[in-house]
Amino acid sequence: MEKAPVGYSIILPPGWKRIPLRNKREMESAADELVAAACRQVPENLPRDFVARYRLEVRRRLGVGIKNARKSGGLDFYLPVAQPGEPLIAASFVVGEVSSADSDRGQFLTAMTSGAGYEPVDVDDSPGVRRELVMEADPTENIEMSSRRVDYVVSVPKNLGRWVTISFSTMGGGDPSDDLADATVSLFDAIVTTFRWSTE
Repeated sequence: MEKAPVGYSIILPPGWKRIPLRNKREMESAADELVAAACRQVPENLPRDFVARYRLEVRRRLGVGIKNARKSGGLDFYLPVAQPGEPLIAASFVVGEVSSADSDRGQFLTAMTSGAGYEPVDVDDSPGVRRELVMEADPTENIEMSSRRVDYVVSVPKNLGRWVTISFSTMGGGDPSDDLADATVSLFDAIVTTFRWSTE
């Protein structure tokens, strides 16, 4: 890659949607579309007040996710939308960016991998690290249930000190260590293999 990347691309499975976090108008438009899509899954014979409460709850939960994603330096927030007749997967991931004062990429990666649970990885030929852990519920941080989390931190080519983060979270089927959580983590890792840097 001759030029420094100015963005990235990623291939999403069917039903997954992106909410851009840098542009308020685009973010709100994408959020409205997701709420509308979720409400279309509600049976038509349910009372209007129930549908209204459901819409408000979906919007509230989505708002919490967006707020947390932006708070952590997120650029884009991704989550699945239930397809007709299919259950919704309780999962999401955020692509963000961080910087480090240490411009020595190798030293930074060594420091990262010395921490518990980190292992070296390559993402689109860029060195990085991957970590997997279970996060306990923390109501003070709007974390209502325990979850399985996977974090990637990847060096941005030709930009010493800049790193892209890809952080995934799932509650599985209610237990972050159950078979559904395992399958969803595998899906996320497969999504990360499609990550590509963009120079345009």
